[in-house]
Amino acid sequence: MYISIEPFGQVGGKKASLYTLKNASGAFAQITDYSGAIVRVEVPDKKGNLDNVVLGFKDVKNYVKNDGYLGALIGPVGNRISNAKFTFNGKEYAFNANENGTTLLHSGSFGFHTKIWDAVCEADENSARLILKAEFPNEDTAFPGNLKAEVVYTFDNENALTINYKIESDAPSFASPTNHAYFNLGGLSGKKVPSIERQTMEIFADYYTRVDANCIPVENAKVDGTPFDLRNPVKIKDGHANEETNEQMKFGAGYDHNFILSGEKCEKTGLRFAARVTDKKTGRIMKVYTDMPSVQFYAGNHLNRYNAAEKRYYKARQGLCLETQFTPDSINNVGAFGFDVVEITPEKPFVSTTKYVFEAK
Repeated sequence: MYISIEPFGQVGGKKASLYTLKNASGAFAQITDYSGAIVRVEVPDKKGNLDNVVLGFKDVKNYVKNDGYLGALIGPVGNRISNAKFTFNGKEYAFNANENGTTLLHSGSFGFHTKIWDAVCEADENSARLILKAEFPNEDTAFPGNLKAEVVYTFDNENALTINYKIESDAPSFASPTNHAYFNLGGLSGKKVPSIERQTMEIFADYYTRVDANCIPVENAKVDGTPFDLRNPVKIKDGHANEETNEQMKFGAGYDHNFILSGEKCEKTGLRFAARVTDKKTGRIMKVYTDMPSVQFYAGNHLNRYNAAEKRYYKARQGLCLETQFTPDSINNVGAFGFDVVEITPEKPFVSTTKYVFEAK
């Protein structure tokens, strides 16, 4: 395993870099220190041919304008906070809404996706690691406490990309970080980006989170008898066929919902098997493991980003996200619907792991 580093442009006069973590078979993951974004992941199909399976850009400038959050680290709190405010430890925290005029989405203008992180590289014969560190003071983020974040990306010889999160605070706080990579197992080297609707999805969850018209969670409900029952393989196109008749599908413009994971955590790894995506044409399979209680399945319904380097658009439903997390807006629903809020203290940091395993058969 080895890591290479190359220039990736500048942000505000600061140089950004692109890190390539390559394994013995030639498969690799590329990550930039700006926003900690996953830029590219090349893994084999059933014939052994390598292709990229992550939507991304070839210059950091596109990540600065990244209103679709392609590949970016999201935090300290991912997803939506209703009315762009919450009360924590008796104090109200208010933000500038950045969605629908009322919602705080992905921590707003000073979140994890907005700066260049300090980077350290490590590699041995089995894996390569990129260690990213950054500080997020309260005066910038407006979240409780002065936060220190460390995110470690590991790519190994088994074609697995693991993300380890650690967030410390000098005062009581909370966090729900995630990664916003858009995956497409059909491969992105062709002139035309394939739709993710041909792929099949499995999410091992007995409950999902119902939302209102602004995609704000209102309750957890059983998946039985709904398009959100993904405990067995469902072609994404078949799920979206319910968009005209299912209110929840209308609200999300397709799949854009949180799923409460049901499986038991592995005693050895501490992770549970959360989801599996399959592209039958290429034979690629992506398995997702996490110790977080939930995952947001977003089918890229509003995706519309121009990739200048490749002179093409990434359009709706050409990439899907599986964002591991706590249930969105939990901070405004403490004790209701089984929503989780895990506090950080100076003595107890937030730690979490998510793993994406790529296979082909």
